[in-house]
Amino acid sequence: MSDELAIKLVNCVAKGYVIAPAGYGKTHLIALAAKASTNRQLILTHTFAGVNSIKAKMTALKVPASQYQVDTIASWSLRLCLAYPKTSGWKADHPSGKQWDKLYASCSGLLAKAFIRHIVLCSYSGVYVDEYQDCSDLQHELVCALAEVLPCRVLGDPMQAIFDFEDAQKPVDWHTKIYPHFECLGKLEKPWRWENAQAPELGAWLKVSRERLEKGQKLDLVHGVPACVERIYTKEEFLSQQQYLTLLKLLNKDGSVIGLHGGDQKLKEKTHALARMLGGKFSSIEEVEGKALHSIIKKITAAKTAKSAFLHALDFAKKCFTGVDGALAAGTKKGEVAKQIKTTKHPLMLHAANLYLGDPSPKNLKAFFLELKANPDTSLFRRDLFYRFLNTLKIHIDGEGNTLAESVKIYQRDMRHTGRPIRHTKLVGTTLLVKGLEYDHAVILDADSLDSKDLYVAMTRGAKSLTIICAGKPLPTI
Repeated sequence: MSDELAIKLVNCVAKGYVIAPAGYGKTHLIALAAKASTNRQLILTHTFAGVNSIKAKMTALKVPASQYQVDTIASWSLRLCLAYPKTSGWKADHPSGKQWDKLYASCSGLLAKAFIRHIVLCSYSGVYVDEYQDCSDLQHELVCALAEVLPCRVLGDPMQAIFDFEDAQKPVDWHTKIYPHFECLGKLEKPWRWENAQAPELGAWLKVSRERLEKGQKLDLVHGVPACVERIYTKEEFLSQQQYLTLLKLLNKDGSVIGLHGGDQKLKEKTHALARMLGGKFSSIEEVEGKALHSIIKKITAAKTAKSAFLHALDFAKKCFTGVDGALAAGTKKGEVAKQIKTTKHPLMLHAANLYLGDPSPKNLKAFFLELKANPDTSLFRRDLFYRFLNTLKIHIDGEGNTLAESVKIYQRDMRHTGRPIRHTKLVGTTLLVKGLEYDHAVILDADSLDSKDLYVAMTRGAKSLTIICAGKPLPTI
């Protein structure tokens, strides 16, 4: 079926779409289509993790590099607008926030110019857009402008459209923007993620569950549920304890484990609290924007004294580690140079803190945090945030960034290409932060709080097993 569908994508001369449920081989299909094409294809997605995934699949299938270019929608649009600043009216090298919306509008306008269309047409013979459910309306307008020049095939899964967009921007509405205007080229039917993980019964059950959710029905958690799907029913007052015990039990599982909350801000904080409660055995995942990282860099930079900067650093340390107070001398906790005495429990910590208080340099701050990490009385539970902070300090220490503020921007830019700085296999996160990623075992921590799309995203993260913690009511409850 994939080979036939790939040829159908290659032969599409206008606008077409493919419905691609989670784990059904969408990236493989794109690579097959690119390999079967005779000319260069432009392949756009949303994240650099997605770019790397597509490139890896191209390499695995031995697709000649001359037949494709893979990029994010954001990067491709920015590069085109910066190449023609007078025509596009665009000059910002590093857009942020609402500037991105203006960029997409500028790029759409640029694609209306005849000479730009000629350049695009000479560069590519077609375009693919991956994860189309994650497109905003403005990104959709940009893709439609591209589709006026090149054959355009979009691939995605409306059931995974859970991203929130700022202001008036919304995820593209398939019912009004896609189905009436794009040709249906096909739908992927085989749950390859679970076939490849030797868990075909889980894949088959998820396929049936998806159909029910798509129709607005409740999940059937009674009949035909495979053994690898565990249902844990608990009352709300015992929910936190049950989440803790369930994740602890999975610590000895081979492979990766992800504990999942929903995607709103309140639930993001719950992931950090749960990771803290677990004493660092699980690590919580940070949002890509890195607000907590930018906040601590701003506070340290603005501090007028070494004491003030150190106290900000201690507050940050407590957001990343358990046991910070117990590892420090009384004077150190006050931001003071402290003396070593007979009862000093951790003299290396004391020495590192005193060095920074005497010379508040990024090098000494990094040394202090490394001592904190090595301390037997502390446990790191926000590894993602901690290593972003260390990498920012390193950029400044190495002279790549003249200031910490500049260094954090460099780090954020590079991280979008290289991915998150942690490789821990036991994690707690939200559906928004792990959508598109795969783990061996998934635990839905509070299934009653998820709507049908968040629930589907959470259910499809685990390739080998799924655990659902809920109150026993029919799901979804909202």
